[in-house]
Amino acid sequence: MLYSAGSDRDYPTVIFAHGFPGHEKNAALAQLLRKAGFHVLIFYYAGCWGSEGVFSFAGSIRDTVDVIDFLMADKTYHIDQHHLFLLGHSFGAPVIARAMEQRPFIYGAIFLMPYDLGRLYKMSRTDPELEESLLRLLREGAEFMPHTSCQQFYQEIQENPDYYSYFPLVNMLAQKPVYWVSCKNDDQASEKIHTRPFMELLKKIPNSRILWHSYETDHYFSNMQEQLGREITCFIESAIARDEAVWLDSAAFQERLTSILSREFKTITSGQAAQRFHISKPYFSAMVKKVTGTTFSQLLLRHRMELADQMLTSSTMPVAAIADDLGYNDASYFEKVFKKYHGCSPAEFRKMGTQSV
Repeated sequence: MLYSAGSDRDYPTVIFAHGFPGHEKNAALAQLLRKAGFHVLIFYYAGCWGSEGVFSFAGSIRDTVDVIDFLMADKTYHIDQHHLFLLGHSFGAPVIARAMEQRPFIYGAIFLMPYDLGRLYKMSRTDPELEESLLRLLREGAEFMPHTSCQQFYQEIQENPDYYSYFPLVNMLAQKPVYWVSCKNDDQASEKIHTRPFMELLKKIPNSRILWHSYETDHYFSNMQEQLGREITCFIESAIARDEAVWLDSAAFQERLTSILSREFKTITSGQAAQRFHISKPYFSAMVKKVTGTTFSQLLLRHRMELADQMLTSSTMPVAAIADDLGYNDASYFEKVFKKYHGCSPAEFRKMGTQSV
């Protein structure tokens, strides 16, 4: 289900990956983020909550990657494919970590009450209490997942526990904007097991972009839905704005802008050009003015007029054909624009060019 923020432009998009078995659907949080100006896509892993197929932990990761690929290929729903964020709740955290490993273009992520299944399994090998906690979780999940069993789940984790853990991916995750939310009193995803040891590893990595907040709430953040929606919104907007400000070198910006104009002068708008840079339209306009001393529309006009000059003086193409080549649907409108820019009509300009030759 896609909670759409609109269809007037491409919107940053958040993909929700649920926990195991996934009692919390996070629909309220999805609506809050949609209202804030993001597309939000909620889906269920195969075999969960009416989805076809048989559930498996590895399948959950494959399903998430498939959803990412679907959005990257989409031409209908106005997805800002340069700003895809993954949100993983509980078991959804190792799911999105592995999805980010397989699709490194993912922009950033939100880890909500993360639950590291692989780490818990390893610890349970020497701790009977943790082993019983894990088995209880697997038995509960099997009750909701047709054609599965606790034994099947356990064996799947046993065969490759690191694959269901985000701890081995700490270096990769540290390079991404990640908002990490845990709960001091979480009776399901204990900070002591699932968060604090990860943060200790993170201290050894310079320039980490992971932002961690620990709250007095529960595993389902039931007393802070609206607050969490605001904070995730602020995090996403800040992450995008930070990168906009950091990477846009003036020389590189002008070179790329020139390239875009030369390729797309027929149809490009300032809004579309801003999207090519993955920045907001107001910020794009400010950068154009700063770097070139003029506006995007003036740059586009200048480029079209220079091409018109070349065509008029070096070919015998009809004025109507030149107008069409430059992206003007109405030849009379092109002539009007040309005369305002040059002070003479295209025919007069051609005549003067021919006489000078």
